[in-house]
Amino acid sequence: MSVLDFHRTSINDESFIRGAARLLIAAVTQTFPATLGAIVNLTTYDAMSGWTDLGATKTGVQISLNNTEETFDVDQILADIATLPTSWDVSVGTQLAEMTLDKLSIAWEGDSVATATEDGVANVKTMGVGNPDVYRQRRLAVLFRRPSNQKIRGYIFRKVQRMPQESNVTHAKTGEQISIPVRFKALVDTSITNVYSRIFVIKDQT
Repeated sequence: MSVLDFHRTSINDESFIRGAARLLIAAVTQTFPATLGAIVNLTTYDAMSGWTDLGATKTGVQISLNNTEETFDVDQILADIATLPTSWDVSVGTQLAEMTLDKLSIAWEGDSVATATEDGVANVKTMGVGNPDVYRQRRLAVLFRRPSNQKIRGYIFRKVQRMPQESNVTHAKTGEQISIPVRFKALVDTSITNVYSRIFVIKDQT
C-alpha cells in the first residue's frame, strides 16, 4: 500500500537559502538595474561599471522590514474593525571587515579618499571625518549565490542612506579582528507609481 505524504513542503534549490551574501553600492544617479547582469557580470562576477563591492563582512547581511499601524473601532463592537499601516521601515545591516579608508568613508560618512606621496612615501591615503548635515544617498544591492546550482537571488534597493550606528576601532594585541558595523536605511522612491515596489525589488534566478 502506498502512503501519501501529509506534509506538503517544497524544500529545493529555490526555497532553501543559506550562506554569505555580497554587498554592492552605486551612486543614486546610477540607472536602477533592470537585471542582475546590470550589477555584476554573470560570467566573471566582476562588478559592472558604477557598482562597488563593500567586500568582506562579519555577522552576515541582515535585511529588516517592519511597520507600524493604527487600529480602528466603534462603540458597538468589542474588537477592532480595521487596521491600516502608518509607516514602513526597511534597513540593511552588516559589519564591514575590510578596514580600508574607502570602506570607512562609507561607514562613517567620511570625506572622499585622496592619495598622494608624502615624506617620500608613495600612495599615502587621506580621509577626513567631520559632521555633515546631510547623508549621501546610494543604490544598494545584496546578492546571494546558491552553492548548489550557482543561481543568484538579488535584493536591489532603490535609495539608501546611512543610519545612526555607533562603532569604534580598537587596536589591541588580542581579540577579534577590527570590523565596523554599518546600517543603511532604505528610502521610498516616489517616482515609482507602484507602491508595492517603491523601496526595493527582489530578483531570483530559479
